[in-house]
Amino acid sequence: MARPPKFDRAEALRRAMHLFWEHGFEGASVNDLTEAMGISAPSLYAAFGDKQALYDAAVDLYELTAVVPPALEAATARAAFEMMLDRAVELYTRPGHPRGCFVIADPLLQQRRAVGRSAIADRLRQAQRAGDLDREVDVEALTDYIDMVLRGLSAKARDGASRKQLRAAADLALRAWPKRAKRRVPSSPP
Repeated sequence: MARPPKFDRAEALRRAMHLFWEHGFEGASVNDLTEAMGISAPSLYAAFGDKQALYDAAVDLYELTAVVPPALEAATARAAFEMMLDRAVELYTRPGHPRGCFVIADPLLQQRRAVGRSAIADRLRQAQRAGDLDREVDVEALTDYIDMVLRGLSAKARDGASRKQLRAAADLALRAWPKRAKRRVPSSPP
């Protein structure tokens, strides 16, 4: 009968997530991981499988509190963008965590970034169908804009920008949100 692990699996995974977040998959060796996690290599393999499986679990853990998914549930598309910005400013500069966005930072996570971008585009199309976003708005261009703003905030945070700096940039980005077209009200005949 196998003995249960003598470490806190959740805490070890959190520590691995932080190491991957700071250094990426390629920059984090198994030795670095076991040291950060406070476990031996055999314990790492027994609990998580290989390095790739550990990395995937770390990304999954990160995405539980990431910027985009919770924001997409907002009542309006503009509120969703506002929530993304608020979350980005807070999460990308949170004390005790690596700065910026884990998914944006690691080149290996291109597919996950594409999934997030697609979810944003789907939310914007839903907003158009519901009449919350004008039909004339180019959803692809607006999705690119949102994606670029989030990437920019992440990069600035990783470069040491303060929360105040990110907030100022986020507030400016929010002011660029497409305005609703004024609807002409047909005049009644005299």
